[in-house]
Amino acid sequence: MRFQISLFYVGILLIITGSIGAGIILSQSNKNTTSFSLDSLEANSVPIKINGDGIGFYLISSESYQNNILAKVIDSHGNFLDIRKITNKVTVDYFHFSHDDQVTLEMTNLSDKPVKITATIGDTRVQEIMFPAILIFVGALVLVFSGYRKLKNYITEQPDENKS
Repeated sequence: MRFQISLFYVGILLIITGSIGAGIILSQSNKNTTSFSLDSLEANSVPIKINGDGIGFYLISSESYQNNILAKVIDSHGNFLDIRKITNKVTVDYFHFSHDDQVTLEMTNLSDKPVKITATIGDTRVQEIMFPAILIFVGALVLVFSGYRKLKNYITEQPDENKS
């Protein structure tokens, strides 16, 4: 007895497996989340310990749409890894780090009004997520190829019209 699996199901299984793997890796990543309120010209920081070489991220969200916040990512030596002026409600940005260190996300409210902020800083674990990302990509290619194979069977030539 022969059990045959279509390319469509193989593609779906590859995408699901890769997505679950990526979700597990990202859920176990090193991150720190803090909520606080900043008055005018007040600053607050969120520290995190990172390991190795990789790409980090930070997410800053506030309750208001009109913000004027200065966000800086600083290592323990005082070097700026990223600096950005934030004017919208939700901002996500990435920074590169190259050694084990403590990194701090420092935010300063430059506006006249107090702002309530939720800030998250963490490590993307980009080296570990490569295998699940490749599985998702290959699964998508298999889905496209299986769709092409199905559609090419339905393409028929249209007859020429007889002119009389």
